[in-house]
Amino acid sequence: MIYLLFHISLEAYLGAVISIIIIKSAIEMLRDSLSDILGERVAGELSKKVKKVINGFDGIYGSYDLVLNSYGPNRYIGSVHIEVADYMQVDELDELSRKIAKKVYDETGVILTGIGVYAFNTKDNEVAKMRTDITHLVMAHEGVIQVHGFYVNKEEKRIQLDVIFDFSIDRDHLYKHIYKDIEEAYPGYTIVMQLDSDVSD
Repeated sequence: MIYLLFHISLEAYLGAVISIIIIKSAIEMLRDSLSDILGERVAGELSKKVKKVINGFDGIYGSYDLVLNSYGPNRYIGSVHIEVADYMQVDELDELSRKIAKKVYDETGVILTGIGVYAFNTKDNEVAKMRTDITHLVMAHEGVIQVHGFYVNKEEKRIQLDVIFDFSIDRDHLYKHIYKDIEEAYPGYTIVMQLDSDVSD
């Protein structure tokens, strides 16, 4: 109609606009697909809900290292570590992990295929103080988000802990600095410090 009335040909301009729309849509589709394939950070609301369900069980001191993989809309399969008392028996752990997996699925739809365990020292006041002191020492450093998985083997003189750093921090430099601080505070102990990634809230 524009051509008939005004003798102006718009085909080229219209083709350019349509091409831009198609390219934009393709980029958005590719971006969303690649985000899922490469591993997108799970929504904070979901990860917090999963941890809340887990932490609601008696005998759980905390839940950590939650990793959820997306397999389509609202279909998540993942794993988590739970911290329990060091006196808990294997059969108790087995029953507890099954109850956790069922309740998490019932309330969130998330399938937990793996539930790892951190032992929480409960039998030694000295170790409890070490835990408090080392946690304060580590958390005093800028860029540290969390300390967990703490365990001490006094016989082998070994201190184990997991630390989560902010992604914006120079991880190698901070790791060495914290390691040195713990080593100086507890000479003679072997420090096993694992760096975890901040993959979920």
